[in-house]
Amino acid sequence: MRISALVLVLFFLMGAGVASAQSRGTAREVLKSTPGNGPGGSPRTAFLTHRLGTDHAEAITTLDMNGDGFDDLLSGAYWYENPGAHGGEWKRHQYRTVGIHEEFVNDCAEWTIDVNHDGAPDVVTTGWITNGLWWYENPKKTGVMWQKHLIADSYDTEGGVMADINGDGKPDVAVAHYNHSGILWVDFSGAQPKVHHVGGKEQDGHGIGVADIDGDGKADILTPYGWFQNVDADHDKWVWHGDWKLGETGFPIIGYDVNNDGKLDLIYGQGHSYGLYWLEQAGTSAHRIWTRHTIDESFSQSHALKLVDLDGDGEPELVTGKRYRGHSGGDAGSYDPAVIYAYRIDRKTGTFTRTAISVNGTAGIGTQVIAEDLDHDGDTDLATAGKMGVHFIENLKINKNVPKATREAQRPIERNWPFPGEGPEVEQENGPR
Repeated sequence: MRISALVLVLFFLMGAGVASAQSRGTAREVLKSTPGNGPGGSPRTAFLTHRLGTDHAEAITTLDMNGDGFDDLLSGAYWYENPGAHGGEWKRHQYRTVGIHEEFVNDCAEWTIDVNHDGAPDVVTTGWITNGLWWYENPKKTGVMWQKHLIADSYDTEGGVMADINGDGKPDVAVAHYNHSGILWVDFSGAQPKVHHVGGKEQDGHGIGVADIDGDGKADILTPYGWFQNVDADHDKWVWHGDWKLGETGFPIIGYDVNNDGKLDLIYGQGHSYGLYWLEQAGTSAHRIWTRHTIDESFSQSHALKLVDLDGDGEPELVTGKRYRGHSGGDAGSYDPAVIYAYRIDRKTGTFTRTAISVNGTAGIGTQVIAEDLDHDGDTDLATAGKMGVHFIENLKINKNVPKATREAQRPIERNWPFPGEGPEVEQENGPR
């Protein structure tokens, strides 16, 4: 009787333990129909990559080419037609010709600007292979090839930045040169583009940015070797400060107050080697001190960067990734996997937390990044171009407009299947024999 009673007590206690565990929810099945947060409660960041074409152009811009209210993607000789809010095929159309050389397209930067002020945005472009900063004139109708016009001679131009340099509220473009021939910036506010020259060979290099370093309300020009203080941009008055040596940076060099101390810091990548860094500004206006901090050194060729709010929390994330074959396989890490990453910036600690957007696929970062709500669903999408093609990278933070039939049509499984001789069609068995 005593043994039986003991067994009964143990059985009761075990049952109570199971009931207690179940009441705490450790054994209950949870079926979620919508995504939740990531580890540690971090907001979900999820993107769906769509490969639109396999052209080798590495620059990209946006423009509503057909007037349907949705911006299309332009890269190299082609524009890719936005299918709209419900998704679908991005049809490719040609609108201009570009030069090619070996595996390169002569297209390292594109900007959408109404150069001739006729109400129809044009495309300003430059490349590394042949000389020139050019603009392609919008004919105001589809199916017509766009004509190009020379703005300025610009040799070894592998990138630039669009910003308001002279404070007139209109976009300007500044370009840098691999051969250190001197920085150019172009004012598009007049009837004809006005070309300005800034500095000489020793200040120019691979990389450029525009930001207000000294906080005086004027846009300064940043180079890999220091910065030009804007005194009077329209009249070519600048003061040079050789405050740093950053190497062959990506485009652009970004100005951002990383640690929220009221002083503008820099964020930059190494365009042809490993390394992503931020440069902390300290000291005084008379004697600035710059300290380099490592963000990420695990991938190479961070040739294009973008600050953009991807998760809608009001704070921008840093978006960058690997350019594929920037020098035809000659760069460090050329054969590493292609990656695109977003970094959340903790401005209390000055630290960066990385989230993968695309890893080991065909999508990387070429020479520019587009951040825009391309499908008009309320979140910010991305688009990139590179030697593995043009990609629309759909933000799934808001994911309600694309029907299942369209998703089914986009599924990446092999359609021409089964393969010959793989095996016969068999019946599904739903139980034991």
